[in-house]
Amino acid sequence: MSKTATSGRKTAKRAAAKEAAAAVPGASAIDVAYERIYAAIIDHSLPPGARLVENRLCEIFGLGRTRVRQVLQKLASERLVTLLPNRGAIVTLPTVQEALDIFEARRLLEPAIVARFVEKASRADLQRIRDHLQKEKAVAKRNDRRVAIRLSGEFHLIIAECAGNATLLELLRELVSRSSLIIAVYQEAATTCCPPDEHQDLVSALEKRSPDAAQHMLHHLDHVLADLRLQEPPAPGVDLLAVLGEPA
Repeated sequence: MSKTATSGRKTAKRAAAKEAAAAVPGASAIDVAYERIYAAIIDHSLPPGARLVENRLCEIFGLGRTRVRQVLQKLASERLVTLLPNRGAIVTLPTVQEALDIFEARRLLEPAIVARFVEKASRADLQRIRDHLQKEKAVAKRNDRRVAIRLSGEFHLIIAECAGNATLLELLRELVSRSSLIIAVYQEAATTCCPPDEHQDLVSALEKRSPDAAQHMLHHLDHVLADLRLQEPPAPGVDLLAVLGEPA
């Protein structure tokens, strides 16, 4: 490829990144790159173990190497990306022990969040969680696994948001993100990540402000963990441009 063609391609990528950033008020090109990579990791377009090659990311987002590294550092701080000395970055590939640790942490954290929700939630909060559950049921009928995993994580985060403790929400956000990776790696593709009927049971307990709501959450988390096949998987390859490039 000629230098002119290469230069034109890079210019087009920069323009696309700027256009995407402009679509979100206050968003910078770095913000856009972070959000797009984050979303691709969470919906498993970028599977655990996928290499994040800096040169390719620079081309895709029209960013310099320093800014791309800032994006990767931020994702690494959230445990979604692992930085390897002299080898670049990969989407974090959780081990079996990490999977067990994450779900143990969620079992400790989420019952307290549910108890707080039962105590503090408003009618609007309850309606919000009902509305979200309807989205989950619609996606379950379509068998859209990627969206189902994302919505399932959002269900748990909505409960935490409505519970009203920002610190608990921040902790759970990291755990849910890492759980999504764990589910992608270790759960059978034919298995429902978070069965909507279990979320329905939990919503019913929340609506009744039942003291047993926390137990419903524990039962649900135990069920999700039991559905995982905890054996170390191989690392996959992935085409970064196909996943992260601008839509045609």
